[in-house]
Amino acid sequence: MFYGVMNHDYNFSEIVGHKRQIDFLKGLYSSDRMPSGLLFYGQNNIGKKFTAEVFAASVLCADYAAYFNPSSSAFSGSSLNFCGKCPSCASISNGSNQNLFVAESFGNPIKIETVHQIGSFLAFTPPYPSRRFVIIDDASVMNPSAANALLKILEEPQGETVFILITSNAGMLPPTVLSRCLPLGFAPVPDEILLNVFKLKFPDIDDVKLKLFLKLAGGSYSGFLNLVESGYLEKRDFLINNVFEELFEEFRKKGNFYDISGAFTAKFAFSEKIPKNVRNKEKNFEFEAKGGNPAFELILFILRDIYIYSVSKNEKILYNEDVADKIKRFASDFGASPKVIEHMMEITVSHIEKINSCNLNKSISADSYFSNLLSA
Repeated sequence: MFYGVMNHDYNFSEIVGHKRQIDFLKGLYSSDRMPSGLLFYGQNNIGKKFTAEVFAASVLCADYAAYFNPSSSAFSGSSLNFCGKCPSCASISNGSNQNLFVAESFGNPIKIETVHQIGSFLAFTPPYPSRRFVIIDDASVMNPSAANALLKILEEPQGETVFILITSNAGMLPPTVLSRCLPLGFAPVPDEILLNVFKLKFPDIDDVKLKLFLKLAGGSYSGFLNLVESGYLEKRDFLINNVFEELFEEFRKKGNFYDISGAFTAKFAFSEKIPKNVRNKEKNFEFEAKGGNPAFELILFILRDIYIYSVSKNEKILYNEDVADKIKRFASDFGASPKVIEHMMEITVSHIEKINSCNLNKSISADSYFSNLLSA
């Protein structure tokens, strides 16, 4: 949980897609119909939080300009934007703006202490008269006491405070909270928009790879960007050509899991323990970074494709369609039935949940994981 936002260009032009939502938000400001509560809902990772930050930063910029230059008419709804230069924008960029509070869950329940922080934030008088924004990301993970405390604040809004609640599961929020927010739905960014943006951003990547990333991203700009910049194909190909090849061969023989686990842990560096210069020197993959277990999530992704092909025999619906020949081999040549593959997926999901909830030794837990896979 923190005040402010950090190190971005918060111009509306930086938002990929969501034109209808942007026009709606600009219209609220230009017509002076700003509600005390907004609900941004829709699929994860499609730009809801960034849009909320851009809107808040732009309004605060305009409010600052209007306060210190009342005769200015430059900040109409059509030109509402983040100048990046005024004290309001500068303080947003360095995370110290006293008119903006951003709460994030980071995968954990949002507790009442966070709502108390919001109350303390609202109790301070800001340095200049302006709206204040409270952005709560992943608001649906608020526990009941936090939701009840937030409801009391929403029922008695202080000044011109705008709450923006962001969620991928609006049904998890209490109806009493929902009733005090103006809903604004977000859809995945259309494929043609993402493709055009990334053709310009990465001109050296061929269309075949871009279309693969497009399929995997599922309408998410940040997901698309992460696939390109994280070396997804290199990591996936290592898993398929080494770990999965060995895994299914050993599965057929009911062999030794240690060789598979050893290859996996040697290649996928645990970035919180291995110095960066060592990782780069050994060309290990930085897979176990904070906030996730993408190595095992990628294994789950590949298992999903193997399962889908084993039951459908349709390579066109695979996520990793460019390596369909290898997916088909794993599904057909190694004697693993769809039921077995499904069980492997369940083991992987369970392992991801265990790592997320416990501070496990990564190498030992990998041994256990691959042992369980071979006994599936």
